[in-house]
Formats: sequence, C-alpha cells, structure tokens
Amino acid sequence: MKTFILSLLCIFCFTSTNFAQWTEQTSGITTPLYSVSAVDDNVAWACGAGGVVLRTINAGVNWTAVTSVGASIGLYTIRGLDALTALAGGSSLTAGVAYKTIDGGVTWTQTFNQPGGFINSITKFNGFPVCGMGGDPVGGRWSSFISFDFGSTWDSTGLYNPAPAGEAGWNNSFCQPPGISFFSFYGTNNTKIYQPFGNGSVLSHPTPGLVNSMAIWANDSNRTMTGGSIMLYSTNRGVNWTNVNAIGTGDILGITGGDSKWYYVRGSSVYYSPDDGGSWSNDHTASGTYTHINVSPAGLHMWAIRDNGGISRYRFDPVLPVELLSFVSTVSGSNVVLNWSTSREVNNSGFEIERRDVRGETQDVWKKVGFVNGNGNTAENNNYNFTDRGLRQGIYNYRLKQIDFNGNFAYHNLSDEVIVGSPAKFSLSQNYPNPFNPSTKINYDLPFDANVSLKVFDMTGREVVTLVNEFKTAGYYKADFNASNLSTGVYMYRISADAKGQSYTSEKRMMLIK
Repeated sequence: MKTFILSLLCIFCFTSTNFAQWTEQTSGITTPLYSVSAVDDNVAWACGAGGVVLRTINAGVNWTAVTSVGASIGLYTIRGLDALTALAGGSSLTAGVAYKTIDGGVTWTQTFNQPGGFINSITKFNGFPVCGMGGDPVGGRWSSFISFDFGSTWDSTGLYNPAPAGEAGWNNSFCQPPGISFFSFYGTNNTKIYQPFGNGSVLSHPTPGLVNSMAIWANDSNRTMTGGSIMLYSTNRGVNWTNVNAIGTGDILGITGGDSKWYYVRGSSVYYSPDDGGSWSNDHTASGTYTHINVSPAGLHMWAIRDNGGISRYRFDPVLPVELLSFVSTVSGSNVVLNWSTSREVNNSGFEIERRDVRGETQDVWKKVGFVNGNGNTAENNNYNFTDRGLRQGIYNYRLKQIDFNGNFAYHNLSDEVIVGSPAKFSLSQNYPNPFNPSTKINYDLPFDANVSLKVFDMTGREVVTLVNEFKTAGYYKADFNASNLSTGVYMYRISADAKGQSYTSEKRMMLIK
C-alpha cells in the first residue's frame, strides 16, 4: 500500500545532552522520499519515488543519488546492511519488486517479482544473516518471505497468514523488538496488527479506535506503539492498548525510540516523549510532510525524511554506541555469574559491574564490584562474563555501566532480581545465549526435592531430546543443550517437576541459527 514504512531491528540507548540538535541536510532532490535506513552513525540509505536511492557515508554531510532501479519503480522500503550492501522494495506498475546492491548502488539486481503485489518492508533480523520481507496480500494470503542469503533469494515456505478481502498493510509499518528474533509486528488497514512468529504461526491484536496502523515500533519485547490517526501504546505486546494522546495533525507515518523515549513523525513535524507517551512536545518542524524516521543502531544520529526530498538529522551527544543483545545471570551457590553480549561497539572502554542489596540497609546504594574491558570498535558479536563471588544469602540487583573512552556512560539493568540461597519458588529461565549455535544453557530452580523432567521439542510438538529425567534435590540447576545435529529453527523447552504434592510446568522458546 503506497504510504510510508519502516523496518528496523536493533538495540540502542539515548543519553540526555545539552548539545543534541536537529539540522537540515541537502539531499539534491525534490521528489518524495519514503524510507530511510541507518546502518551506523555514518552510513545511511534512503529511497523514494521514481526508483531513486540516496546514500551517505559521512553522516549526511553529503548525500549521493546512486543508480536508480528504474523510473517506473516506486521504492517504499529500504534496508541498508553496510556501506556497500542494501535491499530495497516497493512496486512496479504490475508487481511487487525487490532489489539488492553489493557495490554501493552502482548496480542493482532484481531479486523478487510478485505480480499484483506490493512490498511494504524489508528487514535484517537481530544479529543474524537472515532477512525478512513483507507485503500486501496476494491471492488471499499475506506476502511473507524469508532469506538466508542476505536478500539474494526469498522463500515463503511455512509462512502463511490468510487475509480477508480488502485487507492490506502500510509501508514501513513493521518492527521487531530489540533482541528478539522469533516474532515481530506489522500493521494493517483493518483495526488490527499481526504478530508473526518464526515457526509460521501468527497472532492478531485488535487496535481499538485505530483503523490504519500506519507505523509501529517496539522499544523492547513488551512496550509497543502503533499510530495512524491516533497513537496507541501497549506494555504487553499488543494485547491491551492505551491512547497516549499524540499531538499534531495528519497521519503518523513513522515511530522510533529507545528506553522510555519515543519519536514520531506527523505532518511537517517530529514529536518527542521522554516518558512512554505520558507527555509529548514538538521537537522539530520543516517544510513538506514527513514520511519516515530511523535511528542509527549506534545511537548518535537519527534521520527523518519528507515527501519533498527533505532530510532532517538529529544528533545525540554524547553517544554510547554499544548494542547490547542480552544480559542474564546465573547463581552457583554463593556466586553470581553475569553474562552479556553485544552486536557492535564503537569507542567502548568497558563495563563497570554494579550491585545493590535489595533488602539491605543500604538498598538504594549501588556498589561497584568489578570492571570488564570492552572491545573498542567492532562490528562483531562479543560475549562477556563476570563472577561476583562469596555473596551472603539475599536478593540482589545488578547493572552494567558502559563507559566510552571519552568518559560518557549509560546503564543497562539486569531485568530480574538475583536470589542467592535456597530458591523461593520453581522457575525456568530463558536459555543463554539465545539465539544460539550450537550450544546453549538452560537454568531452573527447585525450592524442594523433586522429580524433574526437562525436554526439548520442535515446533510440531515432536520431542527431540530429554535433557533431565531424574530426582533432584532443592537448589539451582543448569542444563546444557547441544543442538549440533538439529537444523535452524525455533524450538521449545518444557520442564515438569513434582514435589511435596506440588506440580510445576513451564515452557519457553529458543532459536537455533546455523
């Protein structure tokens, strides 16, 4: 559907500053731009009407019009993978189309053609060489495709979502929560959004009061906003929504954010909330109508584009460009083991580890308990760990203080409390790492002696392995799972425990990527 979209999956943080500001950049064109994708703080791609594609490799100091894919092609979504590689999609006069360049836009290869289709979104899933593509329904089913070769070929096997007559989507109305790999969201013109999963299943979430969900964004796995004529906010993955009273006039055509901070474009302005939509203010106004907004994964620059070729850039300063993929803990006796991973780092000096005693007399005081060096500048995934030893029985919180070489810093909080001592209740933790290849760890807690069964199933319900099937005494446990003989996909693990007349069952999902 010819409107304006987004496709982005990354993790970043915003830091309050006295120097952050909007500036207007020179695009060299006056025709409509429909989608922008920031690869990092220097490299960004944009696309629009007449097959136009723009690229900057110096943070927008210069935008260059690369080779067009054709004047009869409308490009409504773009995903930059690096300075040389990008995927773009939209429609010709008769079909939905997608293209790929590997030489900075000098040449383009058409990788997809769907008669009667319209491509709304292309994305690269968090931390993996897997790309997804979505479009308006064709033949009574939504167009959903996946690629395992960076968009060179596309396949829809197992991805089936039937569409009622007249149902369609909106370009760039797609998002994947940061750090989550097995589900995403996309908007419709039918008072609902869809939540597809990696195994092909799809949930439908009504959007009361909002017919056209023309933009959608998730700051984390639970907090989501979707907008069109109004803006709705959910704290439980779209199950329930609240109208956050977005200001301005016109349709909301792009949303982005991080932590409790949110930005959206509407009409000729960019609007901002520092408090999950509790309050809004006009952050910037320019000529023309804004069509999309996208932030750099590293968090220094944000770009918003318009229907007159205009490009606005926002600079966050200072910036702490570290993409944290996960942060989890494991208790081993009186020791707490912390594990975290990053997908990219820029100017990263390292991480201070801080702890507070939730029930202690100094429960509001954070104590530095260690430091782990960072990797400076890297685009590779990196795994870190730290062991806090010899703790007394109690409940603790942990956080990372990520520091760059300029002294700027930001905090990343461990989402769960850490309990040292006998477990207070049965618990099954999310596996770590997740996604994984080929090994991962699964932690579980037993407050009583129990007969325990821990099994792994594929998404058809077929059991693939039994990890635990024995009597266990009360305590904290870890099971190792090696999936070297299994194929890429989403798997489910389930624990059952019987103790002292109590029964406990829980299950979670995990993703294997090879």
